[in-house]
Amino acid sequence: MSNETQISASISIETRGLLERYVAIHGVKKSHLIETAVLHHLRALDAIPADLVIPPVIEVSGKTGKAILNRIKNPKPPTAAMRDLFND
Repeated sequence: MSNETQISASISIETRGLLERYVAIHGVKKSHLIETAVLHHLRALDAIPADLVIPPVIEVSGKTGKAILNRIKNPKPPTAAMRDLFND
């Protein structure tokens, strides 16, 4: 009896491309890479305090995204405290 099970998951086209490229270059099987990655991720989540885990993608609302883009395109001038900090 096998000690394995099969799962199904949808991933982005970009992630699949990265996966395909990695297995082609390194000669590992996709199933091995995926199992290792998931196990590594789950063990890290158990070992690292939740408030220190930085997600690989940060999702924001459309309104917040527009506000961020506006700030990038139209930055406020640095404050005196910021200039002092960067001049140190």
